[in-house]
Amino acid sequence: ERRLALESALFERLRMRVLAEAARQRTAARALATADALLSLARVAVERGYVRPEVDGGEALEIVDGRHPVVEAMLPADSAGFVPNDVALASSARGAGHERVGEPLPQLLVITGPNMAGKSTVLRQTALVVLLAQMGSFVPARRARVGLVDRIFTRVGASDDLARGRSTFMVEMTETAAILHNATRRSLVVLDEIGRGTSTFDGLSIAWAVAEHLHDAVGCRTLFATHYHELQDLARERPRARNLTVAVREVGDAIVFLRKLVHGGASRSYGIEVAKLAGLPAEVLARAREILHNLEALEVDEAGHAALARGGRRAGRRAAEVQLGLFATPADPRQEAVLRELGALDLDAVRPLDALNLLAGWKKRLGP
Repeated sequence: ERRLALESALFERLRMRVLAEAARQRTAARALATADALLSLARVAVERGYVRPEVDGGEALEIVDGRHPVVEAMLPADSAGFVPNDVALASSARGAGHERVGEPLPQLLVITGPNMAGKSTVLRQTALVVLLAQMGSFVPARRARVGLVDRIFTRVGASDDLARGRSTFMVEMTETAAILHNATRRSLVVLDEIGRGTSTFDGLSIAWAVAEHLHDAVGCRTLFATHYHELQDLARERPRARNLTVAVREVGDAIVFLRKLVHGGASRSYGIEVAKLAGLPAEVLARAREILHNLEALEVDEAGHAALARGGRRAGRRAAEVQLGLFATPADPRQEAVLRELGALDLDAVRPLDALNLLAGWKKRLGP
């Protein structure tokens, strides 16, 4: 009993001594925690070649040779390394400090490209660069200018909440609604595949309307990755929208992902090629290609505008009314599809064998 009493007295004495030094201990703990955090950020910056970003009160976001900090760190040592990309954005024209010589920075970037090419990586690395810059860290880029962002809104991935009666699509729409109600011109919005969980027409319609609202009403900096190639027509209908695509090269029957973000839009998602790699039967793949050609046949209206934008264009850009002649011959959808593909063809990047294959394919589709 005396031993237990002595032990209790010694412990109580220790407690009182610690309490007397509590303020100094908390100060030392805060200093150590700050030093540890700053040392960690500094060490990562030195080891991975990060740079100090320029953070200002403007509404521009310019990243030169940006990289994804986690993906870059996870690449094997014998790989070719992470392929960096540039991103340039600014809020609506009402903002200040984001004008380039000649033209303003885009506000909405519609990013298309094949499956597994790296669209989601570009979206997420942009958000991470902004987050790192505003928390005081160096960033994985060659140069970065970050206008202050009040919040980063993301709509990525696919998940459900069945316990609460919410499907995958309902979760997606709930998150999208939160973005549209709460985003401001100072926000950064990252959208990855809006409208996947419902019918094609429903999803495409919602995706188009969401992009229009972010461009026209909210005016925030937005990156929108999608496989709905029809959304590329937003660049024709909205002045601050631009198309970017992740480059890919076809080598025979194989696909080589270049991981490089370039100006322009993708003409294909190569989903059927991915399905082929997964082992779908040949007859299913052949029928899928046939159906795909049919769906791609009509995408613009009589005046050459995106058919999806009819009825929602800005004032002064209404489609001209077209009066059909009495003896006019209805346009052949197959011919129109071939003409669009021909117009979008990059002649400098087409090999002679590829050109012959394209001609053979067009001739087969047009028939005798």
